[in-house]
Amino acid sequence: LIVLSGSNLAWCHPVLYQRIVKSKELNPNIKIITIDPRRTQTSDISDLHLSIRPGADAILFNGLLVWLEAAGEIDQRFVNASTEGVEQALLSAKQSSPDSETVAAACGLSVDEVEQFYGLFARTERVITVFSQGINQSSSGVDKVNSIINCHLLTGRIGRKGMGPFSCT
Repeated sequence: LIVLSGSNLAWCHPVLYQRIVKSKELNPNIKIITIDPRRTQTSDISDLHLSIRPGADAILFNGLLVWLEAAGEIDQRFVNASTEGVEQALLSAKQSSPDSETVAAACGLSVDEVEQFYGLFARTERVITVFSQGINQSSSGVDKVNSIINCHLLTGRIGRKGMGPFSCT
């Protein structure tokens, strides 16, 4: 699963975009999710385009963190060995994103779209979240990046081939 957030890769990072296109051609099982208020050329290769309200990225990823915990999708061994403060991160995420309905309303999405994204993330071992300036250069960029990283840490989807958060700035 490749999650593209905060970037129109087709225009802003064409080499990386072409590599993703080629990978999907070679392996049609690769799923791509684009998170962007606008439908761009990058959305054309996506299996799911989430047209979220501008600025709602942290709410969406905080909701994913809460959803993953509720679904039991925690790599407890990884969390125990490699993280600190998971309880505080979850409490903070629950304040803005307690459930899929709240997330959907805040992001301008349907509950089905939110849960489709969350389910794909949970069911896919290798997940990479590619983010760029639309995430990390916003006024709340640190919060947005932290929300992405927290989802990868909770599930242990970091530091191994084909998974993890990836800033392409």
